[in-house]
Amino acid sequence: MPDNVRLPDCTTPNATPDAGLNRPAPVRRRKRAAVAPSRWLGPHHFAFYRGVLEGVDLARLADRYLDTGRDLRIARATADWIAEELTRGVRRLATRPATRPARGGDSAHPAPHHAAHQGEPGQGGAAGIAGTPSPRRWSEAAWHALFHAPAGESATARQARRQRQQRALDALQPLLAARPAPDDAVSGWFTPAIAERLGAAGWTTLAALQAGIAHGGARWYRAVARIGAHTARRIEAWLAEFATELGPIPPAALVPRRSASAAELASLRPPAAMVAPLEALLLPPALDGRLGHNRTAAGSGQRIAAQTDLMAIHAWLGVHPPVGGHTWRAYRTQAERFLLWAVFARGKALSDLTVEDCSAYLAFLADPQPAALWVGARGTPRYRFDWRPFEGPLSPGSVRQAFTIVKSLCAWLVSAQYLRYNPFALLPKPKAAGQGRIKVARSFTDAQWQFLRSFAAGLPPEDARTARMQFLLRFAYATGLRISEQAQVTVGDLRQQDLAADQRGMWTLSFVGKGTRAREVHMPAPVIEALRDYLAVRGLGRAFERLHPETPLIGRVKTDGHAGKLSVAQLDAIWKGFFAQAADVLAAEDPAGAARLAQASAHWLRHTFGSHAIARGVALDVVQHQLGHASLATTSVYVHAEDARRARELDQAGMY
Repeated sequence: MPDNVRLPDCTTPNATPDAGLNRPAPVRRRKRAAVAPSRWLGPHHFAFYRGVLEGVDLARLADRYLDTGRDLRIARATADWIAEELTRGVRRLATRPATRPARGGDSAHPAPHHAAHQGEPGQGGAAGIAGTPSPRRWSEAAWHALFHAPAGESATARQARRQRQQRALDALQPLLAARPAPDDAVSGWFTPAIAERLGAAGWTTLAALQAGIAHGGARWYRAVARIGAHTARRIEAWLAEFATELGPIPPAALVPRRSASAAELASLRPPAAMVAPLEALLLPPALDGRLGHNRTAAGSGQRIAAQTDLMAIHAWLGVHPPVGGHTWRAYRTQAERFLLWAVFARGKALSDLTVEDCSAYLAFLADPQPAALWVGARGTPRYRFDWRPFEGPLSPGSVRQAFTIVKSLCAWLVSAQYLRYNPFALLPKPKAAGQGRIKVARSFTDAQWQFLRSFAAGLPPEDARTARMQFLLRFAYATGLRISEQAQVTVGDLRQQDLAADQRGMWTLSFVGKGTRAREVHMPAPVIEALRDYLAVRGLGRAFERLHPETPLIGRVKTDGHAGKLSVAQLDAIWKGFFAQAADVLAAEDPAGAARLAQASAHWLRHTFGSHAIARGVALDVVQHQLGHASLATTSVYVHAEDARRARELDQAGMY
């Protein structure tokens, strides 16, 4: 047996080894009241303690049965606690009348759901094993003697006593071991340290813990201070062991989104006729659009193979590559919402909708009700059943954008001769609040931009992420690229043109941008040099001309052999983390500026480039070309913003 592990104790330490095992318990002057345990004794505790009695390595036992891993200090404390609880349990059993029926999970808590009655001990149940009387007949002295070796005990006697100990535990387990229930407190099942951390996160019951895991996904433990992945896996394993009592954790909740394929994630949510993502949607046969009144007549030369509205939407998305790109996802979102609303709110097939229906849909976008059916938490994975198509009411600008996209969808279906007419064609375009779609205010001042540059320059040089962030900041500002374009560009998109005045030549970045329009963006010579330095840090050398054309300009940091591109979501997380760190540093000196940095996103650098370029006298058409605006009127917003800035500075000068 491991050293420093306490055995069950009692109030009569001088008892002889088997005293009282075959006679009634000594008469007490008064009965002891039942003592409620501070934590429940579970089956895993009995299994752990059996190993302790057999002398199995304590660290191995803790690693297998406890939620704290191979922590010897906690393992010894747990063994001591189990010993105390066993002694308290014997006391409780001794205070009960002989006629009182046994009940699993014996404690002062009114918990009838705990371990089921397994027969009265001594009447053919577990306690009736040869040589071991009913637990109700044990005295504290007999219990103490069973677990404390007398002086001069022989090896044979010690082995026999070990066997009686194991039989005693077998007899007590159905009486004392509890089975967990959803409304049990976490403090009743986990070690105090773990329970305290879970409680601080708001998960005070097992049901709340399971709900937190289901909502948080594979990295749910990040919401709990001082609980890491290793401990989280142990907690999940413990919950899975009692899935019969607690209910299973949805398998989708524990799937790491970044490592799972799209097919694996989709398989976690089988198709159903309910508000669900397109890939998990099963349309009711009566509302699938085969017989929609707006469908073209049979034999009229339909140009796509789609037979249902869902298939038609997939056909439309298929002509807007790349799949998973920013534009594609925006189109999917709007088509998805439109189809789900038609079927589950309007009770019609999409190809049955009229002009009046479409007008009602625009009103619905501004306030999707009932919220429980339509609105969910931001970032909820699509394969989870608590996913919803909306995160809240849409702003006037977002309603305007939705109108444009679904109108384009219907127009395409008319051109494909799937629909007879476009019901949105007779509706006016919703008016957006404000004077322009571009929010120029979401940009950095000169002072804020200089602070970001100095903050990036001061990042730890030994961190592999520093070189990436320093180049990324300079690259995004100089080119004005959207975040989706930053994620997609590769060294193969770089083009060089010879210049007589500069032997370095002129570099451009050529790629397909928003709206599948060909873009050609100027790459200043200092940014090209910064790119060469960054590639050298990545171990690729400075000569990007020799690299594979598909090498991404913005690469991964992990040295796991994968050289693929960063996703838009990963790049967005990098930007948000950078701005949050910068905001923390700036908070003491400029709280207002820090608050702006904390709200910033990668798109702010695009607006900053446009505003700064106009302020420095760059021609409007040059800025338009660099930003890829389809209309010069869009770029003119930066001119109006610069005019407003000049007017404010003149007013503040106090010259009038």
